[in-house]
Amino acid sequence: MSMKLQVSANLIVGSDGSTSKNGSSIGLSNPIDRARFHQLRSKCDLILIGGETARREPYKKTPVPLFIITHSQVKLQPKNQLAKQINLPPQLALVEIGRSFPEKSEINILVEAGPKLLQQMIDLNLIDTFYLTINHTQIGEQKIDYVKMLTGFSLIESSKDLDTELQTYKLTNR
Repeated sequence: MSMKLQVSANLIVGSDGSTSKNGSSIGLSNPIDRARFHQLRSKCDLILIGGETARREPYKKTPVPLFIITHSQVKLQPKNQLAKQINLPPQLALVEIGRSFPEKSEINILVEAGPKLLQQMIDLNLIDTFYLTINHTQIGEQKIDYVKMLTGFSLIESSKDLDTELQTYKLTNR
Protein backbone atom coordinates (compact mmCIF):
# COMPACT_ATOMS: atom_id res chain seq x y z
CA MET A 1 0.00 0.00 0.00
CA SER A 2 1.40 3.41 -0.90
CA MET A 3 1.16 6.18 1.64
CA LYS A 4 0.12 9.72 0.79
CA LEU A 5 1.44 12.62 2.84
CA GLN A 6 -0.81 15.69 2.85
CA VAL A 7 1.37 18.54 4.11
CA SER A 8 -0.19 21.84 5.18
CA ALA A 9 1.55 24.80 6.76
CA ASN A 10 0.09 27.50 8.99
CA LEU A 11 1.72 30.90 9.55
CA ILE A 12 0.65 34.19 11.07
CA VAL A 13 2.30 37.48 10.13
CA GLY A 14 1.87 41.06 11.25
CA SER A 15 1.07 43.89 8.86
CA ASP A 16 4.82 44.40 8.35
CA GLY A 17 5.51 40.73 7.53
CA SER A 18 6.73 39.98 11.04
CA THR A 19 6.52 36.37 12.22
CA SER A 20 6.98 37.04 15.94
CA LYS A 21 6.42 39.66 18.60
CA ASN A 22 8.45 39.57 21.81
CA GLY A 23 10.07 36.33 20.60
CA SER A 24 6.89 34.35 19.88
CA SER A 25 4.08 34.21 17.31
CA ILE A 26 1.55 34.38 20.16
CA GLY A 27 1.97 38.17 20.26
CA LEU A 28 0.67 38.40 16.68
CA SER A 29 -2.32 36.12 17.24
CA ASN A 30 -5.92 37.05 17.98
CA PRO A 31 -9.21 35.13 18.43
CA ILE A 32 -9.77 34.80 14.66
CA ASP A 33 -6.31 33.30 14.16
CA ARG A 34 -6.71 31.04 17.22
CA ALA A 35 -9.99 29.67 15.83
CA ARG A 36 -8.30 28.80 12.53
CA PHE A 37 -5.31 27.35 14.41
CA HIS A 38 -7.56 24.98 16.39
CA GLN A 39 -9.58 24.06 13.28
CA LEU A 40 -6.40 23.09 11.39
CA ARG A 41 -5.10 21.11 14.36
CA SER A 42 -8.38 19.20 14.61
CA LYS A 43 -7.84 17.85 11.07
CA CYS A 44 -4.20 16.78 11.36
CA ASP A 45 -2.59 13.49 12.36
CA LEU A 46 0.58 15.18 13.60
CA ILE A 47 2.31 18.53 13.97
CA LEU A 48 5.76 19.21 12.52
CA ILE A 49 7.96 22.03 13.84
CA GLY A 50 11.62 23.04 13.85
CA GLY A 51 13.94 23.23 16.82
CA GLU A 52 13.74 27.03 17.12
CA THR A 53 9.93 26.89 17.22
CA ALA A 54 10.11 24.17 19.89
CA ARG A 55 12.34 26.40 22.01
CA ARG A 56 10.24 29.59 21.62
CA GLU A 57 6.62 28.40 21.51
CA PRO A 58 4.52 26.46 24.06
CA TYR A 59 4.68 22.86 22.77
CA LYS A 60 4.72 21.18 26.17
CA LYS A 61 1.38 19.56 25.36
CA THR A 62 -0.13 18.77 21.95
CA PRO A 63 -3.36 16.99 20.94
CA VAL A 64 -1.52 14.82 18.38
CA PRO A 65 2.06 13.56 17.94
CA LEU A 66 4.68 16.30 17.61
CA PHE A 67 7.71 15.84 15.36
CA ILE A 68 10.62 18.26 15.75
CA ILE A 69 13.23 18.65 13.00
CA THR A 70 16.33 19.77 14.87
CA HIS A 71 20.10 19.47 14.76
CA SER A 72 20.45 19.85 18.54
CA GLN A 73 18.44 18.36 21.39
CA VAL A 74 15.31 20.25 22.50
CA LYS A 75 14.11 19.95 26.10
CA LEU A 76 10.37 20.41 26.48
CA GLN A 77 9.47 20.91 30.16
CA PRO A 78 7.39 19.14 31.22
CA LYS A 79 8.26 16.53 28.63
CA ASN A 80 5.71 16.16 25.83
CA GLN A 81 5.04 12.41 25.72
CA LEU A 82 3.92 12.73 22.09
CA ALA A 83 7.11 14.49 20.91
CA LYS A 84 9.76 12.88 18.72
CA GLN A 85 12.92 14.66 17.61
CA ILE A 86 14.38 14.00 14.15
CA ASN A 87 17.87 15.07 13.05
CA LEU A 88 17.25 14.84 9.29
CA PRO A 89 16.67 17.27 6.42
CA PRO A 90 12.95 17.97 5.78
CA GLN A 91 12.46 15.56 2.86
CA LEU A 92 14.00 12.65 4.81
CA ALA A 93 12.12 13.66 7.96
CA LEU A 94 8.85 13.23 6.03
CA VAL A 95 9.93 9.71 4.98
CA GLU A 96 10.69 8.91 8.63
CA ILE A 97 7.33 10.32 9.70
CA GLY A 98 5.59 8.12 7.12
CA ARG A 99 7.29 5.07 8.63
CA SER A 100 5.91 6.03 12.05
CA PHE A 101 2.33 5.52 10.82
CA PRO A 102 2.43 2.17 8.93
CA GLU A 103 -1.30 1.57 9.43
CA LYS A 104 -2.38 4.76 7.62
CA SER A 105 -2.81 5.22 3.86
CA GLU A 106 -2.86 9.03 4.21
CA ILE A 107 -1.19 11.21 6.82
CA ASN A 108 -2.27 14.81 7.35
CA ILE A 109 0.73 16.81 8.55
CA LEU A 110 0.40 20.34 9.90
CA VAL A 111 3.64 22.33 9.77
CA GLU A 112 3.76 25.07 12.42
CA ALA A 113 7.40 25.95 11.84
CA GLY A 114 9.15 29.26 11.64
CA PRO A 115 10.14 31.01 8.42
CA LYS A 116 13.49 29.24 7.99
CA LEU A 117 12.12 25.68 7.99
CA LEU A 118 9.02 26.75 6.07
CA GLN A 119 11.19 28.26 3.32
CA GLN A 120 13.29 25.08 3.13
CA MET A 121 10.16 22.97 2.76
CA ILE A 122 8.66 25.35 0.17
CA ASP A 123 11.91 25.29 -1.84
CA LEU A 124 11.68 21.48 -1.90
CA ASN A 125 7.96 21.55 -2.91
CA LEU A 126 7.04 19.69 0.30
CA ILE A 127 4.07 21.92 1.27
CA ASP A 128 0.77 21.21 -0.50
CA THR A 129 -1.44 23.81 1.21
CA PHE A 130 -0.37 27.02 2.94
CA TYR A 131 -2.64 28.82 5.42
CA LEU A 132 -1.62 32.43 6.00
CA THR A 133 -3.13 34.77 8.57
CA ILE A 134 -2.30 38.47 8.31
CA ASN A 135 -3.05 40.48 11.45
CA HIS A 136 -3.17 44.06 10.15
CA THR A 137 -3.13 45.55 13.69
CA GLN A 138 0.21 44.06 14.80
CA ILE A 139 3.87 44.55 13.93
CA GLY A 140 6.85 42.68 15.32
CA GLU A 141 10.19 41.05 14.55
CA GLN A 142 11.61 38.43 12.17
CA LYS A 143 10.08 39.99 9.07
CA ILE A 144 9.65 37.96 5.90
CA ASP A 145 8.42 38.68 2.39
CA TYR A 146 5.49 36.27 2.44
CA VAL A 147 4.42 37.28 -1.08
CA LYS A 148 7.81 36.15 -2.39
CA MET A 149 7.70 33.06 -0.14
CA LEU A 150 4.41 31.99 -1.74
CA THR A 151 5.47 32.56 -5.36
CA GLY A 152 4.89 28.90 -6.33
CA PHE A 153 1.40 28.86 -4.79
CA SER A 154 -2.02 29.99 -6.03
CA LEU A 155 -4.43 31.83 -3.76
CA ILE A 156 -7.59 29.72 -3.62
CA GLU A 157 -9.48 31.38 -0.76
CA SER A 158 -9.34 34.70 1.05
CA SER A 159 -11.53 36.34 3.66
CA LYS A 160 -11.21 39.36 5.91
CA ASP A 161 -12.81 39.79 9.32
CA LEU A 162 -12.15 43.12 11.00
CA ASP A 163 -8.39 43.59 10.71
CA THR A 164 -7.51 39.93 10.14
CA GLU A 165 -7.07 38.38 6.71
CA LEU A 166 -7.23 34.60 6.26
CA GLN A 167 -5.71 33.25 3.04
CA THR A 168 -5.37 29.72 1.70
CA TYR A 169 -2.86 28.79 -1.00
CA LYS A 170 -2.26 25.60 -2.99
CA LEU A 171 1.07 24.58 -4.47
CA THR A 172 1.03 25.04 -8.25
CA ASN A 173 4.61 24.42 -9.42
CA ARG A 174 5.07 20.72 -8.62
